[in-house]
Amino acid sequence: SSGINAEYGDFSDLDANRSHLKESFSLTMKLLLLTALFAAVHAVEYTLTATTSKVDHAGSNGYFYLAALNYKGEMVDFGLIDNPDLDDFESGNTDTFVFTSEVDLGKVGCIVIRAGDKSADAWMIESVTISSDSDAGFGGDNADQDWMSSDTSTEGDNGKLAMMWCAPPLPPQ
Repeated sequence: SSGINAEYGDFSDLDANRSHLKESFSLTMKLLLLTALFAAVHAVEYTLTATTSKVDHAGSNGYFYLAALNYKGEMVDFGLIDNPDLDDFESGNTDTFVFTSEVDLGKVGCIVIRAGDKSADAWMIESVTISSDSDAGFGGDNADQDWMSSDTSTEGDNGKLAMMWCAPPLPPQ
């Protein structure tokens, strides 16, 4: 046994090193978990409601995307508006979509909904609202009954590629 120690080195510290690695790994995992929990606690939840018009063919199976801006010019692109297990954007229905973001916009100033290039049909929004954990939000209507579609040609849907709704201006400070 002394021949092995002479040839390969002293293994007496192996258990101590293994114990130190376990403690170090455990501490690293605890820090990662704490960081994830901190991020989850500070994630802001945003809720969009969209009511589809009741006019003929107002519903859509298209792809639509949401972005929100605050009064400082910061923007969050939430991406695809979709409830995967539901048939969204049906005529006369009000759909609710929940998004989370690490960015707290504070008071949301505007929202933009845009049509994706995979949209095969147009969508007519009747009204929208947005709110968040930190903002009671605002809403808006599609008073002109514009269609939203990636087909903006006069021969096609003659739709708007995107629509924007903005909250009233903030009062002077």
